[in-house]
Amino acid sequence: MRAVRKERLWLFGFLLLWFCLHLLFLARYPLVHSDEAWLGGLTRNMLSQGSLRVTEPFFDLKPRFPHAIKILFHLLQMPLIAVFGYSVYALRLLSLIFGALSLYMVYRCLREATQFPLALALTAALSVNGQFIQASHIARQEIILLFLLLWCAYILFKNRHGITARTAAYLAVLTGLGVGLHPNSLLIAFGCGFAMLLIMLANRKILWRPLLIYIGITGGVALVFVGISLWFDGGFIPHWLTYGDTEFELLVPVSDKLGGLFSYLARLWNGVSGTYMLPELRPQLLLCGGLFIGGSIYAVIKKSAAAAAVLGITFGALLATVLIGRYNQLSAILWMFPCLLLLGVIPWRRIWIKRTVPAVLAAVFALAAIGPVVRAYSYDYDAYLQTISASVSEDTKTLANLNTGFYFDNDALLDVRNLSFLKDNNMSFAEYVESRGIEAIVWSDEMNFIYDHRPDFNVLYGNPRYVPEAELYFQEHCTLLASFDAPGYGMRIVQLIGEPNTVRIYHVNP
Repeated sequence: MRAVRKERLWLFGFLLLWFCLHLLFLARYPLVHSDEAWLGGLTRNMLSQGSLRVTEPFFDLKPRFPHAIKILFHLLQMPLIAVFGYSVYALRLLSLIFGALSLYMVYRCLREATQFPLALALTAALSVNGQFIQASHIARQEIILLFLLLWCAYILFKNRHGITARTAAYLAVLTGLGVGLHPNSLLIAFGCGFAMLLIMLANRKILWRPLLIYIGITGGVALVFVGISLWFDGGFIPHWLTYGDTEFELLVPVSDKLGGLFSYLARLWNGVSGTYMLPELRPQLLLCGGLFIGGSIYAVIKKSAAAAAVLGITFGALLATVLIGRYNQLSAILWMFPCLLLLGVIPWRRIWIKRTVPAVLAAVFALAAIGPVVRAYSYDYDAYLQTISASVSEDTKTLANLNTGFYFDNDALLDVRNLSFLKDNNMSFAEYVESRGIEAIVWSDEMNFIYDHRPDFNVLYGNPRYVPEAELYFQEHCTLLASFDAPGYGMRIVQLIGEPNTVRIYHVNP
């Protein structure tokens, strides 16, 4: 009992230290992304309207329909907004909390497979993983999904000698609840399903009842969120399919999606991302590849159910990524990070390896994370908003990039993404500005860059055909209030962050 208390003291002391250290740069790394203002802005509007059945106020031409697929995430954000106000720090605090909880589940998984010193040392090594730090800071759903996946992994580790119907039902409820967080919960569902199957194969006993219970309950819980979505919007299913196909080409054949897997892995290897600054992933990709191959051999030779569980989670999550066909670089953590649990599952025969491996991993991961953290830290988001505030008040009806969303009031901002739908609505740029009562426009040189390089970056804001019309409107109907260089937040394209980029603030003349 005394030994258990000592272990818990070390574990919780480490988690508290990790949490407090990350509070120091929570709002500075990674760069604040417009997706954070997108998700948080919808949560704020739900609170403002007193209803979950609303859409984003900053989209009035971009088609949006209410649904319940992310409803749990918005409900989790609401208390933090209510307590700390609507800010980057408040929303990212939720991610940091789940980052600490995820580390706790990492330790519990490793502790099931190895002794206390190695389990804690590996947990500490993984805590400085750049991919994990990014997910633990940014106000998105990936870290919560990872927590759910690691929780499921712990349940699978605990029951690796035999999956019962009760265990399957427990896992099914957790994976089903993931639907209320993000569509990428499919990665968790597939990962757990394959892990259950591989555990049964390792134990040489296939039990169909737990598998059928898992599929049935997971599907049933998911249908609850689908049902709520249909209540919100009777045309939810066609609207959802149309959105997925238009934005992400999700309805293309699976064979075409499989062809995109290799380019996806290449982008991760090269650190290529549209608008997200990725940490250095090459050492981790090599490590995951080696662990997956080595773990597969070990699982077959030793009939290791623990190794089979990790391999099933990793393979299932990667397979679901291919089936969805949305190769999001941030969601890669859902198949890469769990794979690292094999570090504690595969036995290390020499004691010096047990002592050396965590230290080497911590050094490699920390070095890989330092570069992006330092780079992001040189761009101050608060300073960016303060510069805008010198010319435009927070309640002024403004057309701007959504990454300004943490400054403006709930109904004040209209996002530039609406402009690509002007043609669909038979509107000119001038008609849009005048009909919406827009008084100020915050315009970045990025828009002109995207126009000059069309269609390479159309995925960011749609077809930028409106840019020349907008520039002419600025000359004829606007007064330039201010212009300033914003190399970090004026440009979303990662490869060009840091380059000179001017942001202009216009007042629309009556």
